[in-house]
Amino acid sequence: MKQIHQEFESGFIWWSLGIAILGGFMIGAHIAMQIGFNMGLPRALDIWIQTHGHLQLIGWTGLFIIGVSLHFLPRMASVPIERRGTLKFILYFTVTGLLIRTNFEFWSPYFDDEKIKVIFKHLANIGNIIEFAGLIFYVSVLTKTFLKAPDFKKRGFEIVKPFFILFILGWIIYSLVQVSSIFLDRYEWIMWNKWSVNLFVSFVLFPISFAFSILNFPLYIHLKPPSKSLKYIGYLYLVIVLFHEFISMPTQMITLPIDFNFTALLVDLTVVLLLLSSGIIQRIFLPNEALSKSPFWRRDGFENEVNQEKKPRKGYSDYGEFGRFEFLIYSAYIWLMIGLFLDALARVLLLFDLPVHYGDDPTRHSFLAGFITLLILGMAQRMLPGFMHKSKIANTKIVFITFILGNIAVFSRVIPMLVPFYLSSSAQILTQIMLYLFGISGFVAITSLIFLFINLRKTSKMR
Repeated sequence: MKQIHQEFESGFIWWSLGIAILGGFMIGAHIAMQIGFNMGLPRALDIWIQTHGHLQLIGWTGLFIIGVSLHFLPRMASVPIERRGTLKFILYFTVTGLLIRTNFEFWSPYFDDEKIKVIFKHLANIGNIIEFAGLIFYVSVLTKTFLKAPDFKKRGFEIVKPFFILFILGWIIYSLVQVSSIFLDRYEWIMWNKWSVNLFVSFVLFPISFAFSILNFPLYIHLKPPSKSLKYIGYLYLVIVLFHEFISMPTQMITLPIDFNFTALLVDLTVVLLLLSSGIIQRIFLPNEALSKSPFWRRDGFENEVNQEKKPRKGYSDYGEFGRFEFLIYSAYIWLMIGLFLDALARVLLLFDLPVHYGDDPTRHSFLAGFITLLILGMAQRMLPGFMHKSKIANTKIVFITFILGNIAVFSRVIPMLVPFYLSSSAQILTQIMLYLFGISGFVAITSLIFLFINLRKTSKMR
């Protein structure tokens, strides 16, 4: 019996880009501009940062991941989503709750009337609950998909199973912590929110990025087929990151004689081991070493469907119709390695009670603006045309433009936070240039997203 899957719900992508451009990235760009050009920081800076973070995690990366996973995973698992309304419910509840919550939280400090503040707080709590309902329903749909999968092992899910376990667990914990802000006082909430953000990165963003890379790179960039060792490394990552987040919890009932900087270092080293074992690092720097000898498109009789008159690009399964999307993917993983180096160095220095001069900001933005955002830019322009039943991206030149702008934005956001501390007074001009770069970094990132939106919109309208 032929399975009937739901069509791709592109609303997730349009809302993701809209919230990112007008919300999350815009707030971040405004803060960076005020710092870089010495314009003074905004009132209620902590609220700005908190709103920026939540819009980026749920609005930008979250909605994109939700939309792609609800299309890709049910097909891979051979478990169709039964009702179209399921996708609409998840989209509208998550977006509505997110916008209600963040707007009333963001504007509340600008009113002096306590009655208005109380009303805004109640409305923000309502938005929080609506968002929670959308996210939990999403988790339930994915969990049902995995539990009902008839050929979980055959489809390659077994290798990435530990990443999906963490992915599901991460959404549940993060959603519960976020909705708990209704009951916590401000000080408690700040601590739990910071912990939940770190957990979201290590439980949700990293695992789903690794899982999708392992499943799709053999087709997209002819990465060598994944070995079974990746599954065991995945479980090692699962155990270490679970333990690390447990001992990092704001309320620790049991005192353990282990420094969380040590466990964080173990997490970094495990990710490096994963990248080496998967061949991703080798594919970037030593492409012939990790290149599959039997590319995905030549297996299972699929080669008969390939146009024999025109050969695919060497090392890839496409003919150039998606542009140089691989540049975005490779640069994303390079920024991941930069972030891992910065984090590992900081952890070692802290273990030996030595000062760390660059703080968390360069590391966090190497991971989120560098790795996650650039990976989305690359995968979106390679994967989404197929979801939309299109055979190519509308404009291959825009793909390259997003690569240039995306990397300029990350460079301008990360490097200025490292360089000034090591320059002498004679290099103040260079320091000032770096600060100006920092000031424009957010708007460069927004420009790259606008180009992505234009390219995907044009693609969706093609016949």
